[in-house]
Amino acid sequence: MLLVEAAAIAVVVCATVSARVTPDDLLRCLLVIGLGVAAAEMARQVERRRRRFADTPHVNFSSVWTLAAALILPAPLAAVVVGALYAHLWFRSWRGVEGVYAYRTVFSVCNVILSCQVAAWCGRAAGVIPIGHDRSLWTGLGVVAVVATYFVVNSAIVGSVIALSTATWSPKHLIGRLNENLLELATLCMGVVAALLIGQLPGLLVMVFVPLYALHRSALVRQFEQAARTDPKTGLLNIATWRALAEAEFARARRLGITFGIVLIDVDRLGKVNDAHGRAVGDEALRSASAALRSVVRSDDLCGHLGSDEFVVMLPGSDAESVVAVAQRIRERVASAEVERTRGKHVEITVSIGAAAFPTAGPELNDVMFAADNAVFAAKNAGRNQVKVSGAM
Repeated sequence: MLLVEAAAIAVVVCATVSARVTPDDLLRCLLVIGLGVAAAEMARQVERRRRRFADTPHVNFSSVWTLAAALILPAPLAAVVVGALYAHLWFRSWRGVEGVYAYRTVFSVCNVILSCQVAAWCGRAAGVIPIGHDRSLWTGLGVVAVVATYFVVNSAIVGSVIALSTATWSPKHLIGRLNENLLELATLCMGVVAALLIGQLPGLLVMVFVPLYALHRSALVRQFEQAARTDPKTGLLNIATWRALAEAEFARARRLGITFGIVLIDVDRLGKVNDAHGRAVGDEALRSASAALRSVVRSDDLCGHLGSDEFVVMLPGSDAESVVAVAQRIRERVASAEVERTRGKHVEITVSIGAAAFPTAGPELNDVMFAADNAVFAAKNAGRNQVKVSGAM
């Protein structure tokens, strides 16, 4: 983080020495800051609520104005825009929100400054700055390259810092969810539109505010939906959502005459882990097991947390042989993971797994679940850390 901040300071200092700033540039700088502050004030309460849900790199929509600044302003003034907008976000929207710290905001400012500078270099190399002077196809492709450069540089810096500062991480935590990345790209595209309007039709800039606010609201609604569907401890589907989706998948399987499998997973001796090492280690064991589970199954398989130390997976379209193979891979992946107990010391975790398939295990979803549950008890009675299969398979 300090290296990123030092690089941003060096870039701003070098750019300030060589930059030529005109009165028109100063007016545009003030205009962009005013627009950014106005947009942030309009969506301030939405932003505070969104920030509370952020467990991945957070999209705050200021990229509309920071990219616009990179496209129309000299580098020192673009840095001023970034600093002003993030200072406003800190004091008006983020300060006091749990998990939001001033040093992270400073890092974000430096990251965005670097992203703006690299994007501006790309734009000048492609001949698209000043923006709007040429309307050829190549100019359009150059603008796409500028947007892509800003996005990649910003994401790469954030992902690198997360990877270096976190003992265990997943691609989702490094680059964020697909929806968040699509929101960032949409914001950057709006930044190009804002830059064009500032240079040619500033009176129409008000047209940017309505879709920007709508993006804020839609992002918040998605985050509420995600929170309602998932278990906060593991990130898997909660039991109510899993059951509803599993019932729908079961109805489809029976209608079309296709198979599916149920895999029930029980974390071995989780209570003893909690007693010996604390609940924080036990919770980390659950997260490790859920991460191992997600790394094995397909994207359309239904993974849920039943509660306590139990997980369930529905495998649509899988026959008995495939179900057993997936169950074995889950067991091996969990057994190979280690949960940190204290610095340098780890706790090994294992799981007992029961598997059953439709329709051989029964004609109803509850029948298949019951068969898989019995298989879990058989795995535990046989010594744990193994897979047992329903006798009906």
